[in-house]
Amino acid sequence: MTFCHLEYNICDSDWFTPEYKLPIETRLAKCLRRWSSDPSATEIGGQTYEQKIALLLEWFICECVGHEPTGKLRNWWSDGVIELRISQQSRDNYNLAGVTWIGSDGLAPFDIDVKLNPENDRCFANCIFRLGLLDHFGLPALCEPGHPVEIRARRNRDWAMAVELTPPEEAEQCQALKDGLRV
Repeated sequence: MTFCHLEYNICDSDWFTPEYKLPIETRLAKCLRRWSSDPSATEIGGQTYEQKIALLLEWFICECVGHEPTGKLRNWWSDGVIELRISQQSRDNYNLAGVTWIGSDGLAPFDIDVKLNPENDRCFANCIFRLGLLDHFGLPALCEPGHPVEIRARRNRDWAMAVELTPPEEAEQCQALKDGLRV
């Protein structure tokens, strides 16, 4: 007698990827879409989408700080978003403004403009990321607890970090165009 063991496991399936394995950007895009359809909705476990977005932003901010070109923020990391305001400008455009702990040293305001890709939610179509304030010497400075969201910078040059992030394939196409190559 031959015994054939056929096992079907949802974890072995190609169509299902556990959420924790998805990139932060993908998870943020999906949460923003769900939040926009019902801002008061909750996930299993009672967490609102706004709370989940705040948790994901902690990790997203850490990833973005790695793209800071001058190295002035190399010792900065987000240790939790404590204030978050989400506004939707259009179907695919969002502004995420808030305050994050930088380590246990102090607070820094952030402002993120996100344009979602209307064709898929794997990555943002565009993201302008701003973090922290500059002191009167032009160096990154942290805020004291209080209301740092109200004292945020208004111009990109007044932020400790302001970068525009684009999807990898778009960035490669832009570089190829700059180099005079056809894409």
